[in-house]
Amino acid sequence: MDEPLAQRILDIIFQDPQVRRLHKESLADWILDTQPRTAPLDAAALIQYLAAHQPDLLNRLKINIRLKEDLARALESTQQN
Repeated sequence: MDEPLAQRILDIIFQDPQVRRLHKESLADWILDTQPRTAPLDAAALIQYLAAHQPDLLNRLKINIRLKEDLARALESTQQN
């Protein structure tokens, strides 16, 4: 896949009607409050946010076929740091 991991994660979250609106709004607020507007969204920071604040959503993403392998690699690298 050519799209960055963070973008694919956001696409899945925001297009999924089963993800509660409150979770989407909380994630959007976090992005606006913490991420630089002039750089691409940091996938590692996004994953750390989800792990800390929305672990149930992260667990759903872990089993998503479109993300499974890339997300596993990203999780592994964030745990090593």
